[in-house]
Amino acid sequence: MEKLVEIFCHAIRITDPLSIKIAVGVIGGGLPLLFLFALFVMLGELAAGLRESTMPVSHPPAPRKERAGRRSAAARK
Repeated sequence: MEKLVEIFCHAIRITDPLSIKIAVGVIGGGLPLLFLFALFVMLGELAAGLRESTMPVSHPPAPRKERAGRRSAAARK
């Protein structure tokens, strides 16, 4: 982990102790959270794909009706 922090700090050219602490926080906390987020997104897409492939469609969706607030000119007369 220290080697990764050193590489990261050298890559973005920081030497300030506070900046190094921020870099450690990014690498130590941010990267695992990013990987977990990507993993959960991929698992969600996999679950949705499995659900769509295993659930049969019993009937086609009903056509949408016009909104109640909008009436045609013929209906107003």
